[in-house]
Amino acid sequence: MSEDFSPLEPDGCAVPLHQERQPKSYTGCDIPADPELVAEGWQFRCNTDHSRLNDVVDTYKELGFEIHLEPVNLTGLSSDCGGCASLLQTFSAVYTKK
Repeated sequence: MSEDFSPLEPDGCAVPLHQERQPKSYTGCDIPADPELVAEGWQFRCNTDHSRLNDVVDTYKELGFEIHLEPVNLTGLSSDCGGCASLLQTFSAVYTKK
């Protein structure tokens, strides 16, 4: 196993160090939470596709949370993640608050 292996950063999600990202760009693995929702007290939980969305929503509702769903905002997605963009367009961002 290589020395730079990180279980928190899956293969294919890192931008090579020799390539500079455009300012304010991000990869599909680190899509930022919506700062306006966070300011309103919502906590970002996850991005998920339709196959898991009902399970995620049901679990948080059972735990007593309010749920807010947003389409994943891909405005600043790095050009290095172009292959994932079409898949990520089908995802929802899940936010909760008590």
